[in-house]
Amino acid sequence: MKRLSFLWLCLFISGCQNYDVATLTDIPPDVKQSIHSAVDNQHRPGVVIGLVNPKGTHFYSYGVSQAGGSQKLTDQSQFAVGSLAKLFTAELFETLERKGIVTRQTLLTDIWPDVKDNANTRLAYLLNHTAALPRDLSHETLSKNSTEHLLATLSREANLPADDSYSSVGMAILGLSLGQITDSDFNTQLNTEILTPLKLNETSFKPHPDLLATRHQTTIPISAPAEIPDVAYGAGGLYSTAQDLMSFLKHEMQQPEHLGWKHYQNDTFEAFYHGGDGNGHQAFIAFRPDNHVGVVLLSNSTSDDALQDIALHFIDPRMDLPNFDHRPRQQLPEETLTLYEGSYQLQDDDSGNQIQLSISANRLVYHELAPDGSTVRQTPLHAIDAQTFELADLPVVISFKGATNKADATLRFGDQAFTMVRLN
Repeated sequence: MKRLSFLWLCLFISGCQNYDVATLTDIPPDVKQSIHSAVDNQHRPGVVIGLVNPKGTHFYSYGVSQAGGSQKLTDQSQFAVGSLAKLFTAELFETLERKGIVTRQTLLTDIWPDVKDNANTRLAYLLNHTAALPRDLSHETLSKNSTEHLLATLSREANLPADDSYSSVGMAILGLSLGQITDSDFNTQLNTEILTPLKLNETSFKPHPDLLATRHQTTIPISAPAEIPDVAYGAGGLYSTAQDLMSFLKHEMQQPEHLGWKHYQNDTFEAFYHGGDGNGHQAFIAFRPDNHVGVVLLSNSTSDDALQDIALHFIDPRMDLPNFDHRPRQQLPEETLTLYEGSYQLQDDDSGNQIQLSISANRLVYHELAPDGSTVRQTPLHAIDAQTFELADLPVVISFKGATNKADATLRFGDQAFTMVRLN
């Protein structure tokens, strides 16, 4: 999701197909072909996309619910939508604000008088991620499903509003607070105020076993538990379908404000968007107010590819549709990537160059340095599997000899192979 502004910037560098998305009456063939390529080239088992424009609502599904299976994905298939839950939390806040139950200036200490909040946090700061709170909920908070541990993060010292810093902790606290102030709980309030009135019948924190698509890493099924404790519901854990998300999107497009959405604007148009990674599922939603175009994208896989660009192509058709001819790439957990961080040198290389591997945006970065410290090459690495990586801009493959923090590696370029010796 962090790639978005850069991708739109690149539109002015490359020429792309251009058609009026607002007048489409179906998902166009080039978009379908891009989706086919993602699935047929084994990047993911399936994709569902939905488009709304002044001509109507259009869905397209391709692929299967589980790799190797026969059950096809549809616009009624259910997915974990990850951080898209934050949009529902923001919409619940707006609903309660209209009813006079909360305001943006409401202090958390008005809702939780016994909680130590050293920054006088207002609900507005949680909504716009300026509350100086951590990005992710702690393992202890999640494992114990502990409201106490979550609210203890408010004891930090900070002057608010702080700089914008995305925080799932803040949105989780907001969700709990909206339940607390109504003498209820977040899930009940969300159903009462949002899900039931909008008839989002397949949107819930409990998945429907007959509708739920299997989670995958590329095309490998994930069997680990994916349940999110209710202490985190304001930030994630929601399941939904393309049909339900489209209904929610249409509702959001009609609102005078778009709290909780990420915002992009250039000289040509503005857009609102949000993405979600549901631990083996992927979700993205976006719209443009000027031409009344909106898009929903869902997939039953977490894969390090450019699938999101298909949705962005509807927001701005000057953006090229992605190519999936390369080998499927994986998103590895940070604890795996950490094993390979360090300094390396090519054996029998007289140049004296060193290779630094570091982590940025949940991805290894290759940084080759000359003896004088100048940069020879710096580029991201794409994970092929847990021990094999490929440079983003060259056909160079690095294969580690073991998933340990002391492993050497082999660097291959065409028919040539070099040993990368770990220095630290």
